[in-house]
Amino acid sequence: MSLPLQRRLTRAALATAAAAALTAATTPAAAAPALPRHRPAPSAHQLAASRAAVAHRLAQLRSAERRLGVARSQLAHARLVAEIASEKYDAAHTRLVAAEQRLSTDRATLSAAIRAVERARRVTARFAVAAYETGGLQGLEIVSDNGPAQVIDRIGAQQAVAVGRDEALAKFRAAQIVETTVTRQAQQAQTAAAQATAAAAKAFNSARRAANAAEGEVGRVRAQRVEVSRLLTRAQAHARTLRREHLAALARAAAAEAARAEAARLAAATPTTVSTAPTTSSPSPYTHTTGNLGGTVDAATEQRAVQAAMSQIGKPYQWAAAGPNTYDCSGLTMWAYDQVGVHLLHYTGDQWVEGAHIAQSQLRPGDLVFFAYNTSDPSTIHHVGMYIGNGQMVDAPYTGADVRTESAFEAGYIGAVRPYRT
Repeated sequence: MSLPLQRRLTRAALATAAAAALTAATTPAAAAPALPRHRPAPSAHQLAASRAAVAHRLAQLRSAERRLGVARSQLAHARLVAEIASEKYDAAHTRLVAAEQRLSTDRATLSAAIRAVERARRVTARFAVAAYETGGLQGLEIVSDNGPAQVIDRIGAQQAVAVGRDEALAKFRAAQIVETTVTRQAQQAQTAAAQATAAAAKAFNSARRAANAAEGEVGRVRAQRVEVSRLLTRAQAHARTLRREHLAALARAAAAEAARAEAARLAAATPTTVSTAPTTSSPSPYTHTTGNLGGTVDAATEQRAVQAAMSQIGKPYQWAAAGPNTYDCSGLTMWAYDQVGVHLLHYTGDQWVEGAHIAQSQLRPGDLVFFAYNTSDPSTIHHVGMYIGNGQMVDAPYTGADVRTESAFEAGYIGAVRPYRT
């Protein structure tokens, strides 16, 4: 907040407080309303804890979003694998049906071959019997009592038996070959088709189980995301409540201080006043005190924040602006730390409690330095800058001035803060 604007607001607060004081002075005591009771203002630790809770839930939500994306990708892949496995199973099943049909046909051919073998066996057996009954050529007597005609008849019978026997044996062997070949091919086709179908079915079942598991994981992560989102909403609501209470406490403190100042002015204006010496602020109790540094940013992070703030030198001041072209004092520090992943609120009073207090002797570049009208009362803080070392700070001073560097320890210096990690 700029100095001229702060002065105008202070004069307005003083006027309001004075009017309230005069009204109270003319109101009978019996008619005075009871003072409202207020909850204690949240401590800096409570404010920091609420911001940390919000940051934690945000991190959980981002993690859930990432895991949900991974789970959805895995589900899509598993479904694709299952679809491919299903197609392969369909193809294998089609081949199995074709193999079974071929087997049925081959079995018919096999049956015919078996019948042919049986016929060949019977024919061979008949010719064997006939050869036995005729005695074969070796038993043929050339000389016969019945003359040459009987001899010729016997020779013809022997030759016929021999020729029939050879043909029957040839058919028998051919039938055996057909039987063996058909049987082997049919068995091989059936075995191959059955194995391919079983393998495809196994792959499909495995892919389907993987897809079901991936779908279940998507459901679980989605439910976790919903729950984390609910917890985040609750944490944000709690943080907003604490911030409102904190701002209300600052407003009450400012009003009380204005009332005290007006009372002192009125007292100084009465005839009994003998002293006209101006009042001075007491030394700040924060300039020599360092709080618990646990959870604060490290030096490297602070140095990057300094570099970010210094890069804005020369840009104009504008009340309530937070970059990237214009800034007010708390807007500049908020923007600089936002560039390094540390989130501050856009208000000097909030930034005063968004870190650990640092003694002046322990300042390092990146710490925030604050200025107040009353250096013993943080509720009167009106300006913040960022310490850059060697007693200097970078800040957005006031309307009409640009972001610049200047002394960090001017009048009104109340203390410094090292921001918490967020």
